[in-house]
Amino acid sequence: MLNHRLIDPPREPEKFVKKAVQFLQKHAKNKKVFCALSGGIDSSLTYLLLKEAEIETIPVFIDHGLMRIIRGVEEREQIKKLFPDVLVIDIRETFLPRIFGEEDAEVKRKLFKNAYSDTISKVIKEENCQLLADGTILPDIEESFGVKISDLKETMSLQEELSLKAKNPQGFVKSQHNLDIEYDVEATIQPVASLTKPEVRKTLEYFNMPKELVFRKAFPGPALSARIIGPVTLENLKFEKKVHDIVESTINNYYIEKFGTPMIINEKGEQEPFQAFAATTTDVLLRKVTGIINGHRTYEVPLSIKGEWDFDKLVHFASQVKGYARILYELHESHEGIYDVIIRSINSIDARTASVTNLPISLIEELKYKLLEFPKTKNIYLDITSKPPATIEYV
Repeated sequence: MLNHRLIDPPREPEKFVKKAVQFLQKHAKNKKVFCALSGGIDSSLTYLLLKEAEIETIPVFIDHGLMRIIRGVEEREQIKKLFPDVLVIDIRETFLPRIFGEEDAEVKRKLFKNAYSDTISKVIKEENCQLLADGTILPDIEESFGVKISDLKETMSLQEELSLKAKNPQGFVKSQHNLDIEYDVEATIQPVASLTKPEVRKTLEYFNMPKELVFRKAFPGPALSARIIGPVTLENLKFEKKVHDIVESTINNYYIEKFGTPMIINEKGEQEPFQAFAATTTDVLLRKVTGIINGHRTYEVPLSIKGEWDFDKLVHFASQVKGYARILYELHESHEGIYDVIIRSINSIDARTASVTNLPISLIEELKYKLLEFPKTKNIYLDITSKPPATIEYV
């Protein structure tokens, strides 16, 4: 299997689109392309470029049941509104029973990986697709290979890629799905491989896409299972979807009211907020969550602190944490309710590092009271830890 990537194109959106269309017509003309749409910005731009290049494309959204709700609307409905021709494949009936009860983070990731690859392979075979398009972007490439994208060739075989990865183990951060899954296609095709998140957003604006897509927050591959600490159940999934929507939409509303947009580029060049969400669990202070020590992922319990609100002092204190995965600032303590809720809002350029969003205390209090409207809410915390020493997610 080959991989085709658009290497070092122009950055200005109009010129980029022209170059991307030429690239797609070179490699995909007169061929049928499978394109997985996740609801995120990278895969959305990939699909728009395929349409612009007039490539025959089968756009597919895989509904496994763990996608977020956005302003009360399920993700599958959001994507149908944006792209009416998308094929929604519902695997909830078979997938959810497999993941319910599972608490091991690596097993969760493996279950998602297998579900995606099985579904994609089935559609590729049924539709006789010759190519697979995906929304891999620049940080994914450079974290996978440990080299600059300019060190790659436009077309590489799977063996060439594995060899390159083996030569640069010191630069490797995380694996990429098509480095160890081989689909029954001629090649994968990655038109946005040289772009960063801000460049993807600018190009979506060039296509006149709505703001709710352009500024959509990044979302993890294992979906809400990455934000439910411990075993996933039908009950905690329903709760997580509700509180996640409350946190994300309330923070978005604040930025829209203050800046006219749900995300800004701050003075550090970060997307602010890059992610804003709620994580949930029972007895969070007894749960091991992810952290980073010397560049390596670790699992430790978090530490809770309370006291006078001083953002700068608290964030500095959290940055020095030792022996714990992260620091949580206690907003509400209760002996009633079931689930602890962690509010997480971070700024980042490319997710490799992240700073804590300096939300006004009035907004944090508003979030607390909204979350307390749910009877199942127990304790509420604000995560005040940057990456590193914490990770953005919890599993």
